[in-house]
Amino acid sequence: MTMTESRDFFVPGPVGKLAARSKGLAPGCGHVVVLVQGANLSGQAGFDLNFPGGEDYSLMDALAVRGLAAVTFALRGYARSDAPEDPLTVDTDVAIEDLAGVMDWLAAEGHSRPHLLGWSWGGRIVARYGEQHPERVARMVLLDPALGGGNLIPFDPEEPWWSGGWEYFFEREAQYGSEKMRRALADYVAAHEPRSPNGIRRENARGSIPADPEALTCPVLMIYGSGAGKAAYMHGGIQRAEYFERLPTEDKALVVVPGGGDYAHLQPARGRIRAAIADFLLKD
Repeated sequence: MTMTESRDFFVPGPVGKLAARSKGLAPGCGHVVVLVQGANLSGQAGFDLNFPGGEDYSLMDALAVRGLAAVTFALRGYARSDAPEDPLTVDTDVAIEDLAGVMDWLAAEGHSRPHLLGWSWGGRIVARYGEQHPERVARMVLLDPALGGGNLIPFDPEEPWWSGGWEYFFEREAQYGSEKMRRALADYVAAHEPRSPNGIRRENARGSIPADPEALTCPVLMIYGSGAGKAAYMHGGIQRAEYFERLPTEDKALVVVPGGGDYAHLQPARGRIRAAIADFLLKD
């Protein structure tokens, strides 16, 4: 797959600069999608992984070649975005504020109603943003979303920063991901994103506000790798089938794709994941 030229820039956030990246974004774009990160990686690392001599693993490239301009960013304290004084404050409410800053910047650029895609924790972020601002979202993709509520996940001691280390990302879902992809991801994180705020872990330990399906009115695609949702942090207050049924829109889909887990868009399932996402977002 051909790599699409990227643009790296900063967007004004509520408490500092947010590092952002776009591919295919231009005046008059018919379809723009904002991709929102999970707990451990910035959007740049999670959605735009490329490495010499390897296959293309960039979801941003895959969407751009299909006619979807892709925008992602790093939440405050992640990657090159400015960090708050207390990284434990970087919870879902704060993440929604950062997303709102990116959405405001896009609106000023002439893209007032983009699509949203949220991966893992990002699914909770975009769903709750969509509840609060239904007029700002065209369509939504929940990619293996951690929807919130449910089990409390112990977090002791409350360290301000999390560092999974090279081994964490190399061993992550090794039964699915290729060795070269896992090595490239681990190398990238070790070099560029060695730590991330622990605010989401404190939130999960104290009890998170779950996304409310009945308050989300835009068209929604829920899509999972078949091995996803096994970890305790993925067990929200509502099971995914019930969440799907309670969505009020008739324009919705629930898709489970074999050959992947929580990182399915970087694994053998990625081709079908990409096709399903693009097909849903490009609907009239």
